[in-house]
Amino acid sequence: MRILLDSRDLINLLEHDGPMAPAEYDSYLCAGDHLNVLSLTNIRELAAPLATGEEFMNIRPRLQSLERMPHTYLMEVAIIGLEIHSAVRAFEEKTAYQSPSVYTTRWDHVLLLAPGQRRSVADNLINFRLDEIVHLINRVNPDVFAPPEHYLPQLQQQLAQDRASLRAGQAAARTHFVGAIRRHANSYQVHLPHGREEEFAEWVYQNPNCCLGLRLQHETYRALMANYGDVPETGDFSDLAHVCALPYVDAATFDRRMRHYCDAASRKLLMLACVNDYRDRIHQDLGTLMQMNPPP
Repeated sequence: MRILLDSRDLINLLEHDGPMAPAEYDSYLCAGDHLNVLSLTNIRELAAPLATGEEFMNIRPRLQSLERMPHTYLMEVAIIGLEIHSAVRAFEEKTAYQSPSVYTTRWDHVLLLAPGQRRSVADNLINFRLDEIVHLINRVNPDVFAPPEHYLPQLQQQLAQDRASLRAGQAAARTHFVGAIRRHANSYQVHLPHGREEEFAEWVYQNPNCCLGLRLQHETYRALMANYGDVPETGDFSDLAHVCALPYVDAATFDRRMRHYCDAASRKLLMLACVNDYRDRIHQDLGTLMQMNPPP
């Protein structure tokens, strides 16, 4: 089982021994042949104190503890681009859609956004450990570990525009999704089929089992969009990134708000013939997750 913990649970585990000591969680992973999923989001937030001057040596033991556990690295920020790229190939070749590979072997690779993007010169380093990667990045660009607050005005503006369109009856689900495909393709530098962009987006929309992460994230966003009184916070970026990753893991933890919106999105997708019920993968916290999936 691949387990994606949000930063709250990782911090509780590594800093406060909650709901157990790291060694006990390590034993749980090993006993069940599970993998701890490490992403850009949860490692960045675990190391966030570095951006405000925390000594690296205070962060290092937590990173080393994580790397000693059975783990894998998830490229959650690249998922949407990889999915659209795979969907374009299937559309043009008239073949079945294939979900892309979204896992990698090193944490620095999760920083890559575009399919086929060039790796860094650090790839020449052998056995490059997680703590070494974080230390190097912190020396070169410590802002990587700062909360992405500069994106918040953009998110709030986009949400305000979408809510205004929804109130005016101009944000029909199909139209909104087609527009989202275009925006994401542009952001990830994925070329849509020339002259058939809208046809392609419609083709993706008709199949809820195509571009799984994008579709779940989009429907979760629409659930947030429909709650006019909910003002987004900086942490919503992290939560939505992990929502996008949910189709590629077996269990994940989310805060109460995101569980609510993701639950609504999952129920909608089930009605559209999605083969997965993502509600089965969502948990309140690590303790609840382990109760639902006891060791053998």
